[in-house]
Amino acid sequence: MKKYVWKLLACISLVGIGCNHPDGGEQLSLIDDLLAQDELDSAYQCLTEIPLTDMKSEADSAYYYLVQTEINRRRRQLSTSDSAIMYSVRHYKNTSDKVKLARALYYQGVTTYNKYKMPETILLIKQAEELANQTDDLLLQYKICDALAYYNGEAFEMALCKCYAQKALSIAKTLKSEERQATALLHLIFSYLEIGKKDSALICANECGAILQHMHPANLPHYYLDLGRIYEKEEPILAKVYLKKAIDMGNLSGAYYSLANIYLREDSAEKANEMWEQALYKTRNSLMNPMRIDIFNAMRQQCMERKEYERANALADSAMAWQKRYYQTQEQERLAEIQAKYDKKVAEQELMNKVYGWGMVIMAIVGILIIGLGYYSYRGMKAKKALAETMTQLTLFTRKAEELEAGGEVNAKEVARLNKKIDELQNRHAGILAHGKILYEAVSEGSTTVTWGKNDFADFIEYYKLKDLPYVNELETEYNHLSAKYMFFAILEHEGRSDDEIMRILGISDSTMRSTRSRINNKRNARS
Repeated sequence: MKKYVWKLLACISLVGIGCNHPDGGEQLSLIDDLLAQDELDSAYQCLTEIPLTDMKSEADSAYYYLVQTEINRRRRQLSTSDSAIMYSVRHYKNTSDKVKLARALYYQGVTTYNKYKMPETILLIKQAEELANQTDDLLLQYKICDALAYYNGEAFEMALCKCYAQKALSIAKTLKSEERQATALLHLIFSYLEIGKKDSALICANECGAILQHMHPANLPHYYLDLGRIYEKEEPILAKVYLKKAIDMGNLSGAYYSLANIYLREDSAEKANEMWEQALYKTRNSLMNPMRIDIFNAMRQQCMERKEYERANALADSAMAWQKRYYQTQEQERLAEIQAKYDKKVAEQELMNKVYGWGMVIMAIVGILIIGLGYYSYRGMKAKKALAETMTQLTLFTRKAEELEAGGEVNAKEVARLNKKIDELQNRHAGILAHGKILYEAVSEGSTTVTWGKNDFADFIEYYKLKDLPYVNELETEYNHLSAKYMFFAILEHEGRSDDEIMRILGISDSTMRSTRSRINNKRNARS
């Protein structure tokens, strides 16, 4: 009942605030409250109803992108583009808001993980952990510990996985969240199984089973997989029941592998081979999973027993090749982690040396320069360059307007048009240009516009004016009322995109593309 009362009050507040035209920060704060209450759907709906034009300042834009990234992540809309969350990170690094900076670093780390950059992911989330521990935000601390447990488990760093899982479990109990307790217990079970402590794993599994009804549905297959692994040798019949549930509910590779082991002990070689093949297929793109090496070796042993020597040799080659790739990856990860830890120690020492002589401002600057990866610097330089380009454009417009005004009344119309452009750039820079830049970069990196709305195309055009203002002016003056989407189409052609690229980006067919091109041509002024 409390959940629904909170939801109702939040919605009423949003409606009331909307009538009074508040700043974007007030609206986003209420959406943040919905997220804190796990009202994800309501938060998402409210965010879609906030126009980006309400973001009047850099602080509003940073908050907007932080909330947007969190909602997308929790709705499992994963992305490798970090432009939006980097905007938030850059802003919060220049403020004293530790909670929002920790959140921004956490979600940047999550996004980096989607790019398969584990060392950078761990470093970013460790930075978030350091900040979160200086606050009383237990929910944020739990999220960070949960993520570190998961990522260390993925990298088979079991000691660290267990350590962070225990921290997450303790916080979840303080929060009195049984769903979060169940998730932490799953990490503990996995870590205990990997280090051979099945008794400890079983204790955690029993504790988890007591709150099974509160577990997120996506975690149930992993729970049944862990139970199957616990009972794999001692009670194979029960283990098969759990493992088949894990396959039916989540199609997990580990379940196939454990079933193969059981079938092999039952002398069901054909069934074991079938399970091994399924496990290999499920892990074909994973460099971090050593299970593939064990599978190749087990299959090779089977072939040797059957005197299928040619097949056995091929499997031995596969095992050696995969083992080489796996250990190369592991070595790279260790080296990167050592370097990251070294950089962190250097940064901390530098901060300690500077804190008494230069104060908090210099300490923050040194921290950013030393702790931050080269990537941060690169992105910061790009952002400054974009701002400089905008200012240069405004200067050029202003000078041209002054020159035309000096020419007399003949140029009054052009002067008025330039002044209007200057006002538009100045008024819209805070929110729209920032959003347009993110959209431009996304298209440049290969994204499509299938989910774009009318405002997204309009924001893209506003940002593109900084790239090629003469061409946008040509579209506005030599054509009769081109829509933002038609202008976007024309820009793609102007940039030399092929027909296939344009169809992919816009998500349209060949006939639609021809029709669009014809309509744009028909809107061209006769005098042009």
